[in-house]
Amino acid sequence: MDNAVASGIAGLVDLQTGTVNRKIFSDPEIYREEIERIYARCWLFLAHESQLPATGDYVNVYMGEEPVLVCRDADGSFNAFINSCRHRGNKVCRADAGNAKSFQCPYHGWTYNVRGDLIGLPGHSELYRDQLDRSRWGLPRVAKVDSYRGMIFATFDPEAPSLDEFLGDIRWGLDMLFDQGDLVAVPGMARWTMDVNWKFASDNAIGDMYHGFWTHRSAVLSGHRSGNGQASLQTLSPSLENGFTMVTKYGHGFNANFIDKSQVDRSSPLSDWRFDPAVQAKLGPLRGKVNRANMLIFPNLFVNTGSREFMLRRPMGPAKMEISKTILVDKNLPADVQRMAVRASNRHFGPAGMFEQDDGENWDQSTLAAQTAISQRYDLNYAMGLGFGQTVDDGASPPRIDTLTNEHAQFWMYRVWAEFMAAGSWPELRASAQEPRGRM
Repeated sequence: MDNAVASGIAGLVDLQTGTVNRKIFSDPEIYREEIERIYARCWLFLAHESQLPATGDYVNVYMGEEPVLVCRDADGSFNAFINSCRHRGNKVCRADAGNAKSFQCPYHGWTYNVRGDLIGLPGHSELYRDQLDRSRWGLPRVAKVDSYRGMIFATFDPEAPSLDEFLGDIRWGLDMLFDQGDLVAVPGMARWTMDVNWKFASDNAIGDMYHGFWTHRSAVLSGHRSGNGQASLQTLSPSLENGFTMVTKYGHGFNANFIDKSQVDRSSPLSDWRFDPAVQAKLGPLRGKVNRANMLIFPNLFVNTGSREFMLRRPMGPAKMEISKTILVDKNLPADVQRMAVRASNRHFGPAGMFEQDDGENWDQSTLAAQTAISQRYDLNYAMGLGFGQTVDDGASPPRIDTLTNEHAQFWMYRVWAEFMAAGSWPELRASAQEPRGRM
């Protein structure tokens, strides 16, 4: 794509008015450019290290549309390579997870080790006359693999900055989750699909506190409660909750509401960490007041610090995505308390989660409304609070906005989306990317 066309796509996000053109949620060409300019560049979440504890352990995941195998090597490092045989393209592994010394394509038997190297193929001597250079026909390696607090990420782009630079200040938010305890992933993974554009799910994750009272009203009225016992229409009211919003370079961010500890159900062992002096010392005074944070690691990883889960929203086209959910529990808690945490998480989010079903219906309807010719003439409004969000940089946290209900984080995500779509390379992107400072 030439620069003029790319700038035109980026211009569908109007930074002055806080509006977004609906074409970005439906146009097939824009979607293809997203795969190239966002998913082929960003550091993408793969798995948690606790899911691959032993040499030869693997998980079968996706980076955007690409199937990727992640394997633990003998030295403890992680390898990531495309799960597509170099002979005819079949997946060399179809299981979600397991342990293996090698992977053999079921079509013609080409065999690869846990580094993706081609180590065997039928008829190498008699059919290929020993002429095939196996060193050139391994599975394509992902350019970079790294981890933060046990979260394994990878990027296809060799020009991408380090993972630490890419995550930047959002690490302060991730620490708010991992400092709660010694967290590990629960075995197994839930996966399901929705007829939804992935960006609607991402913008809901990063900062939509406006929808709770309206969207989740029926769930709360039917008796749904969060893990700490707090669930009422009052706590969902956008005018009554206090908290803050944070956005960071490269599109990450979250909102965090404060908790009234006098209202916490002390009889639930899931709340014990809130009163543990060692945990609270790690968190510090600001994070120690947080009930939960809805967090987006750009472009498509939802992290919820309250129900302790990762939800990856994988694009499968302009109007379809797959969600995969991983739940974290404190490994030092008794087994029955861990099961309690899993049940609480699944009641909230997941294919049978009450809030998940509410949200999914909204995203579905928003996606449908982005596809019709007449509706596309009318932009969507992300302007709540535009020009009134003053970043606070007092040393208690990275720069934050001391209001909870706004659309700063959502519109920031689309601003960064436009930066990725306009930039032709990572060097261009790093030169143009904005820091969240001053008034937003």
